[in-house]
Amino acid sequence: MRLALLSLLVAALLPAQNPDWSAPFPAHTIAGNLHYIGTKDLACYLITTPQGHILINTGLADSVPLMRASAKKLGFDLKDVKILLTMQAHYDHVAAFAEIRKLSGAKVYATDGDAPYLEDGGKSDPLVLAFADQDFSFKPVKVDRRLKDGDTVALGGAEVKVISMPGHTRGAAGYSVNGVLVVNVPSVVVPLIGNKRYPNIVEDYEATFTKLKQLQPKIWVAGHGSQYDLAAKHAKGSFEDPAGYTTTIANAEKAFREKLAREKASKGVR
Repeated sequence: MRLALLSLLVAALLPAQNPDWSAPFPAHTIAGNLHYIGTKDLACYLITTPQGHILINTGLADSVPLMRASAKKLGFDLKDVKILLTMQAHYDHVAAFAEIRKLSGAKVYATDGDAPYLEDGGKSDPLVLAFADQDFSFKPVKVDRRLKDGDTVALGGAEVKVISMPGHTRGAAGYSVNGVLVVNVPSVVVPLIGNKRYPNIVEDYEATFTKLKQLQPKIWVAGHGSQYDLAAKHAKGSFEDPAGYTTTIANAEKAFREKLAREKASKGVR
């Protein structure tokens, strides 16, 4: 499991080495009007309504043709997207926001913590400071509504509850849709000790793990297909996995605490 977590971390930083970020995956319905139109690993969720759609995540900048094809297979058109949401404002989840907005005229909603990253194209993201030799930028977009924990995003009879899950990014969030938990698994991709751009990062992770351990979803999905065994569950035809959720969060917390301990030891912090 430790190797699997390491693989997720490497994938989060080196997209060129992760072909699953661009590989197509069959479009499918998860529950009710919640559908999957992402790649093999970068999850994108389309919530459809008679008055237009809500899209959570967009993948990489070149993901739009694939998403449009996936939506079409399900009988929908990305031109009808009215609201764009993100789970985390890293480029692998939001780089196509600008193109989708141009295509559909959709409004962009984001948490207070992640809105600045979206509006400056990722320039203020702590990733930039931690990995100055890599380019994590994307086309900036204006945020039309700033979301807070517990807010509801409503459209055409659909209601999406916002669940704040900071740590992976300052404004990382998950959502509750049709009884499905869309969880932002809190992996660690930036320094925890001495992080000048995110000084309260450890406290945010602690609060998020406390919250996530209190949730007990029967059906859950995540920002990366590999985080919730997308391929296996799709092949099985069932996304119910309460035990898998508990294990995934426990493993993520273990990885966080191990990294925190290593950083403290290397810096002589108690």
